[in-house]
Amino acid sequence: MSWNGADQAGWYVLDVAGADRPGLTEARRWAEAKLGTLRETDLIDTLIVVGELLENAYVHGGGPRQLRIHHAHDPCEVTVAVADVGTGEPRMRVPDHGGGRGLLLVDQLCVDWGVSHHDEGKLVWARVGCEEG
Repeated sequence: MSWNGADQAGWYVLDVAGADRPGLTEARRWAEAKLGTLRETDLIDTLIVVGELLENAYVHGGGPRQLRIHHAHDPCEVTVAVADVGTGEPRMRVPDHGGGRGLLLVDQLCVDWGVSHHDEGKLVWARVGCEEG
């Protein structure tokens, strides 16, 4: 997945540059509205992934720049991507009182996830399998 992947048909793109924590909540609500046809359990899983990727970008990536969502229907799959300006590599770690559970959740809920680096920062993406509601 590339930094400019949102130029492709079927992507919903939300600019979240400069968002504070309440702005991240609004971004999750935006994602929920875009995915209204998903089965409830798949919607919940996808929104957990959206929240974790946004939070990781906020805490570790200099803040999220964009939230991108693509909902494919055959087969049903949702791709969530968050662009940020950070250069670090997301990594799973042993959870402790300071965190470390987010990427473990993403890894468990997703078919696949990864990161692509670009001059402007990085794009962390995840694909969630689903069924239509």
